Amino acid sequence: MDNYEILFSSNGISNKRYKLENKKLEYRFDGTDFNGNVIKDIIQFVNIARSKFYRVPIYFNLGEVKFQDKLTYILFECICNYLIVDCKTKVNVGFKVETNIGTLGIISSPLTLLSKKDETKKFIEVFNSEIYKFHYRRIIKFQEYKDRFLLSKLMTDIDSFLKPFNVIKQYRDAIAEVIVELVGNVFEHAKTDCLIDLDVTEDTFTKQEGEDLYYGINIAILNFSDTLLGSGIAEKIKEKEMLNDRHEKLLQAYIIHSESYDFDYTEKDFFNIASFQHKISGRMSKEHTGGTGLKKLISRLEDYSDDYLCYVLSGDRVVFFEKDYLKYNEDSWIGFNDENDFLNYAPKKELLSYSKTYMPGTAYNLNFVMKMGE
Repeated sequence: MDNYEILFSSNGISNKRYKLENKKLEYRFDGTDFNGNVIKDIIQFVNIARSKFYRVPIYFNLGEVKFQDKLTYILFECICNYLIVDCKTKVNVGFKVETNIGTLGIISSPLTLLSKKDETKKFIEVFNSEIYKFHYRRIIKFQEYKDRFLLSKLMTDIDSFLKPFNVIKQYRDAIAEVIVELVGNVFEHAKTDCLIDLDVTEDTFTKQEGEDLYYGINIAILNFSDTLLGSGIAEKIKEKEMLNDRHEKLLQAYIIHSESYDFDYTEKDFFNIASFQHKISGRMSKEHTGGTGLKKLISRLEDYSDDYLCYVLSGDRVVFFEKDYLKYNEDSWIGFNDENDFLNYAPKKELLSYSKTYMPGTAYNLNFVMKMGE
């Protein structure tokens, strides 16, 4: 993938001391919950390894862990791939994992290959592309976007992948459309490579209070770039050029919201949320485009789901998607607040969060728990 280097240059260097043992450098994780804070620590460890232990083999000794969500272990895969491909470093990973319906895809992760000897070549292959059993992985190079049929082919591929699991057509359509919409956004705005990872849980689950069966559909989509989620819209609104009627209203909202900024709600959050509004785009034109992907996401997939964990991470800010706060009002604005009035009121702070790990670019974690049909 392009632009790996930004992930490491954006997250600093560790002040911890590491030393060689048995001609390798070991990163030991003594906790249980593997989350964004651990990703940050590992990135800083890698920055030390690159500067002081060039090409020394690395062993990630994780012990027994619970990954926070799909995106967390996908980011760890990216770190390992960077070390192997870009830094020409031998990498091994040791871990035992406790899974749930949102993280069961780890059993298909290329990380499992790094616990075996001489599987580095296979890791690289699977990291870049795999359609096997319950796992769909693909890295789409930006150059492929020259193919004007690329996104329609991608939609067909995803639909074909989901069919054997008896995922009903309306679910398949919604999943494929959301993925294609978000991939298209990456190519149009960030102009860089895009990673897609989709898994359907191998096992079905039941709830304690009933006998209904549930399965998980888990999606991660990410890119590395200097262009953040709300960057284009921020530039457009601040320069006050090429604004159509809806962008003029957004400018007025920007002025109103600026009075509410604090640690929990920042200007970055405003423009991230603005990027999901209907017919709001960062393109330097007056065209009424943009903002359709989330509508499909909230009006279809979350309504179909019994439970879900959906969020987007860009830079050091997170926006959570909660369907009760993602309804369009009569003017087609999504409120992100109790008032369902984005133009005049700040979003609900519980939908926003700070990320200790800085994500250059944009990363989505979309986890849906769905009841199995007949």
